[in-house]
Amino acid sequence: MTTADWLAEVRRVLDHVRASDAVEVHIEAPDFRLRLVRRPDRLALSSVTPEIIDAEPDHHSKHDPIVAPLTGVFYRSPSPDTPPYVQVGDRVEPDTVVGLIETMKIFNEIVAERTGRVAAIAAETGQLVHAGETLMRVESLAEPGSDNSLQQVTP
Repeated sequence: MTTADWLAEVRRVLDHVRASDAVEVHIEAPDFRLRLVRRPDRLALSSVTPEIIDAEPDHHSKHDPIVAPLTGVFYRSPSPDTPPYVQVGDRVEPDTVVGLIETMKIFNEIVAERTGRVAAIAAETGQLVHAGETLMRVESLAEPGSDNSLQQVTP
């Protein structure tokens, strides 16, 4: 392999890795070996979507995002002929399944990880989502007895 061919191949691989959420890549061929490792601090910055960075804090202050933990195809229901796991307005608990992400023919359950009510659904069935993208927003619910308002007691 000539130097020009080798450099062109490395550039092509780098472009593909930059476009993915891969953390480490190993490639071996006759007379060619390449190992790429993405630094965690750079991966974290690249996986944050502009929607999360540019979100207005006062608009979403009570709405916590449920984000995709990995890249894949998002599904709102377990099969095409069944209803979605959750709808806007549904109450969720930390272990409530809200969707699936299919990656390499493996279906991964996505759970709410918080108690609240589904305020918005950003991803639809069949949509390719990337790690860090917002799938849904959950409105936090006040726990019973956690009212922080002061009550005036009359003697």
